[in-house]
Amino acid sequence: MYALIHDSQLILGPIGYNYRMINSELEELEIEGRVSPRDYENVPIKIDERTYVLPAIQIVPPYDARFQGVGNFEWEIIKENDIPIRVEMTYMIGDKTLDQIKQEYKSQIAPIRKSKENTYINLEINGIEVPISTSRENRLTFVNKLLASPGIHKFKFRNDLWVEITEENLTYIISQIDKVVQAAFDWEYQKLQEVDACVTAEEVYNVILVEPQKIETPNALSTNN
Repeated sequence: MYALIHDSQLILGPIGYNYRMINSELEELEIEGRVSPRDYENVPIKIDERTYVLPAIQIVPPYDARFQGVGNFEWEIIKENDIPIRVEMTYMIGDKTLDQIKQEYKSQIAPIRKSKENTYINLEINGIEVPISTSRENRLTFVNKLLASPGIHKFKFRNDLWVEITEENLTYIISQIDKVVQAAFDWEYQKLQEVDACVTAEEVYNVILVEPQKIETPNALSTNN
């Protein structure tokens, strides 16, 4: 990152090296000097006695992103032998409000619900176990088929499995998909209510969104004495 300094004031920064932006500011300041596209290789650059393009060092103190956020920065020109060599920008850390923490945490819920909504279920169709996607697109396919052309159809399912399905089968498949989708939305609603009911930030993060996976360990081998 880089900074443009003029008369010990921060004009630009921190920015990525953008010679057009820097030159535009130099023109506004009525300074004749300009930088070239590859002058980032020469930073720090002395434009004139009052103007410099310097490296911008961003200093972010350690913080807990769950409860705190990064605010604005305070800046300081670092000199060697009275010559500016870099700008140090130290960012302030502030506490998030409970409402902000809730909103950030709740933003994770809908994507998890979508994952729960889009899965596979195994249904028995005419004595055959069939894996069926619960995605909205797949449900719409079944609904359209039921409405447009009721009767017996050859359906190709996952793993190139062909099954003959009736109007009754289609109705059953749609109802089972709906159960999965509704359960996912019920879960989302419940989690939103749990988060809203929290009175401390710690309680918010104690609302479990993803159940920990159970790791099965083999039974210890028994030995006969």
